[in-house]
Amino acid sequence: MPPPVPLDYAGDWDRYAATWRSRHPGLDHLGDEWVGRAAGAATHLDAYLSLIERHFIAPYVRPDQNVLEIGVGGGKTAALLLRHARRLLAADVSQRMLDATAARLGHERVSYHKLDGLTLDAIPPASADLCFCYDTLVHIDAIDIFNYLIRLPRLLKGERLCVLHHTNTCSELGWQKFLSEWQRKLHATRPATTFSLMTPEIMEKFLRHLGYEILLRDTTTLPRDCVWICRAPALPPT
Repeated sequence: MPPPVPLDYAGDWDRYAATWRSRHPGLDHLGDEWVGRAAGAATHLDAYLSLIERHFIAPYVRPDQNVLEIGVGGGKTAALLLRHARRLLAADVSQRMLDATAARLGHERVSYHKLDGLTLDAIPPASADLCFCYDTLVHIDAIDIFNYLIRLPRLLKGERLCVLHHTNTCSELGWQKFLSEWQRKLHATRPATTFSLMTPEIMEKFLRHLGYEILLRDTTTLPRDCVWICRAPALPPT
């Protein structure tokens, strides 16, 4: 029996970034093609950015904080985070995505961290006050989300807040998304750019099992998806 083929998160997103300009010649930045319409949240980019900043960034990010963003993509939400944070740790499995974000934001108050898709070891321990992960977990399989949640607490300090956004397959729009993609996922194979199977109930089980303090579960701002505001557990002193 041939060995299983793992999801190629880095390779698939590198390929997406490499061909992005030819597919979206009229856009300024990689990621501007996602305007929140499919999530039922907005119909154009400015409205979507305003929604993200108003609901998920401004209430939680302070100017004295270092923020870790896992899955920066082309830097769309990273640019919003920099308006509020002291410093941004930009992390992604795709080097091309990191390069796109660096071209957009530069290096002032930003550091870049190439992830291996399995660990978060590229990020220094206790280096961030808040973790922001938006439009990333929607593509990551549940078992990989659980793995990241296990590893995340060692990276956080202070209030240890997390803003975590994932798809809700059981919502009406989530179910429509599943039906549009299921044939590309047969035999447990799929492009990493498609959506993963996830629900708020599974995520809540993960969070509670791992000792996260749940502050908010939001399934209305993005009708297709779910966003959690939670506090990572403090690690015992070493």
